[in-house]
Amino acid sequence: MKMELLPRTALKISTLSLAIAAASFTTSTVMAAECQLSDGTNGGATSSGATALACGNAAVAGGANDTVAIGNAAMATGNSTTAVGGEAFTGNVAAGTDLNAGSLTSTGATPGATAIGWRATATAERATAVGHLASAAGVRATAVGEDAFAGGTNDTVAIGNQANAGLNSATAVGGQANAAGLGSTSIGWQSKATAERAQAFGHLANASGVRSTAVGEAANAGGTNDTVAIGNQANAGLNSATAVGGQANAAGLGSTSIGWQSKATAERAQAFGHLANASGVRSTAVGEAAAAQGAGAVSLGNESVAGGTNDTVAIGNQANAGLNSATAVGGQANAAGLGSTSIGWQSKATAERAQAFGHLANASGVRATAVGEAATAQGAGSVALGNQSTASGTNSISIGNGASASNANQVVLGNAGQLQASTASQSGGANIVTTDANGTLGTSVAVDSLATRVQLANTDAQVANFGAATANNTRQIDDLRSQYNRQEDRLDEAEDGIAMALSMETPVIPAGKRYAMGFGTGYYNSSTAVSASFAGRASDNVTISAGAGYGTDTGKVGARGGVTFSW
Repeated sequence: MKMELLPRTALKISTLSLAIAAASFTTSTVMAAECQLSDGTNGGATSSGATALACGNAAVAGGANDTVAIGNAAMATGNSTTAVGGEAFTGNVAAGTDLNAGSLTSTGATPGATAIGWRATATAERATAVGHLASAAGVRATAVGEDAFAGGTNDTVAIGNQANAGLNSATAVGGQANAAGLGSTSIGWQSKATAERAQAFGHLANASGVRSTAVGEAANAGGTNDTVAIGNQANAGLNSATAVGGQANAAGLGSTSIGWQSKATAERAQAFGHLANASGVRSTAVGEAAAAQGAGAVSLGNESVAGGTNDTVAIGNQANAGLNSATAVGGQANAAGLGSTSIGWQSKATAERAQAFGHLANASGVRATAVGEAATAQGAGSVALGNQSTASGTNSISIGNGASASNANQVVLGNAGQLQASTASQSGGANIVTTDANGTLGTSVAVDSLATRVQLANTDAQVANFGAATANNTRQIDDLRSQYNRQEDRLDEAEDGIAMALSMETPVIPAGKRYAMGFGTGYYNSSTAVSASFAGRASDNVTISAGAGYGTDTGKVGARGGVTFSW
């Protein structure tokens, strides 16, 4: 039978008033109903199912029951389906706001689907499409926005103008957001998550690797898997790379770049800090503008540089290790030579295999070594050991604070008087070694006159006599030392003896017993002794006793014995 309107008046199709009017129909039991249009007809609308309602030109409300089709050529053919709007298509619900602007179709038998908007389509069970050309094709899929698409087979979500969630469990939120990977998430305008379980969050963010994560405007997590890019324009380019910070760039396989504009561009390179740069394979740069350029290089400190091609180390503010295998440790330390080492503030090792250790130490000769504050080794193979010591000659050695060796193969010990040795031939006037009363060595100009030679001969005799006297004094000192040592030994033995005496007590024989034995220990002035003592009753009136002790410091042994009479 036909359902009648309460007020028999014409309906305006340009609003959703039809839906409201439909709700005001009589609730009597009916099979189907068609709405009357303003021209006095139903426009060819048909409602064949039980409790079906068709409103609009050529609208069709089919299905077995509870279908609603509102709009020009609207069709709702599945059970409990609703079609409202121009050319929307669902298995269950389709709706639009301007019924005069076009035709709407809702067909199919898929339960629970909803489509709202011109040519919106919801073609799977419980799918929902809302918006102009919105499409929800997967089970429980949701597409909201103009031309939004929620595909896959189930549980996809696309919200936003032209948002796309293409595979199962994908989520795309934002204008033109694209979650094309299985289980992927893309949130932000033109964000992209195109691989399985990829996650992209932010304006233009892009996560293209499997399980990759991109967070931030234009952040990019590329590679094939497990990359992470967090920060404005951060880039993690190859597998397992991690970039954290604005414009951070982890472009190497398994690389890590943390800090604004930090860069880790080689395999397994690690860069930590503002502008830090690790460009060598397995290199590490830590600190503001720190740079690790060679393979295996380590740069630790603000503006530190570990250059060369391999195995350089620079630790400290502005420390520099320039060539292969160089090591620089300390603020502004500079190891510029191949295989050189520079340790200390502003220390310098600028030649091949040069070594500088100390504050301001400087080794500029090949294989030169400078040790000490401001020590300088300039000659090839030279050694300067001591604060402000200098070795400028080839293979020269300078030992002592302020000592200076300026000639080739020269050895200088100490500063005052400077005892020098050299393998070079002498030229000009020669010097002689002198000594004062304290035994300090020095130099003096040699003289060559006959008188001087006589004086020197007399001096030689005096020196010989002095030497004999010194030898005699030495023997006497040795004798005194021997006597002193013997006295020391005797004192040690005496102290052990006192300790033994203290340890040896006569055991007390209890009443009714004939014998007793005891052990003891004694201590005196750091000496220790142990002892054993014995006592026996010879008769009722006579008792005998004995004891032996051992001094642990000297190894000496002592003994005692005694007889006691009583009456």
